[in-house]
Amino acid sequence: MQLIHLKQLPDEHRLVLRGVMLVLAAWDADVFAHSEQVARELLALAPPGHEEEWYWAGLLHDIGKIAVAADILHKRSGLSRRERKAMQQHSSKGAAILKQIGAPQVVVHGAKFHHERWDGMGYPYDIEGDQIPFAARVLAVADAYTALTKDRPYRQALPPMQARLEIERHAGTQFDPEVVARFFERNSNVS
Repeated sequence: MQLIHLKQLPDEHRLVLRGVMLVLAAWDADVFAHSEQVARELLALAPPGHEEEWYWAGLLHDIGKIAVAADILHKRSGLSRRERKAMQQHSSKGAAILKQIGAPQVVVHGAKFHHERWDGMGYPYDIEGDQIPFAARVLAVADAYTALTKDRPYRQALPPMQARLEIERHAGTQFDPEVVARFFERNSNVS
C-alpha cells in the first residue's frame, strides 16, 4: 500500500483519513485494492488544486461497505432484494462515517453520491444530472471502469476496450456523457 503524498489537506485531516484508510485495508484487501485504483483514476482527473481531496474521495468511497455483511459482499450469485438493499446502504453509511470524522465535503460527497445515475435511476437519493456533485459523477465512471476490468466473485474481468464500450453505452443514462468522454480522452490507451 503506497499512499500518494500531496500537500493540500491539513495534517489533522490527513491523519484521520489515513486511519480510516487503514481500517478499510485491514478489513478487506480486495475492497481496498479497488478503492486504491479508483483513487488513482480520480487523481488524474482532479481539478488543479483539488488533487488530494479527490484522491481521498476515491480511496474512501466504499468505506460504508464495512457495514455490509461479508456473506453479502462476497456472494457469488445474484443478491436477493433484502441483500441488495443492504448493499445499497453502503453509500449513505460511508458518507455518515466520513462526515462524522470531519472529512472534506468532496470526500463525503464521493461516498454519498457515487451510485447516483445521470438519469436519476441510481441510489440512495434518486438525484440526477447536475444535481449529482461533479466529483461523484467522475468517481462513478472511475469506479465502474475499475470494477469492470477486475475479476469479481460473480464474474470475470472485461478487457479494457470491452469495459470502455460498456461505459460508453451507458453515457447519458447511467453516466454523465461529458465525464465519460473526458475519462477516455485521458485514458486514450484504452482502445
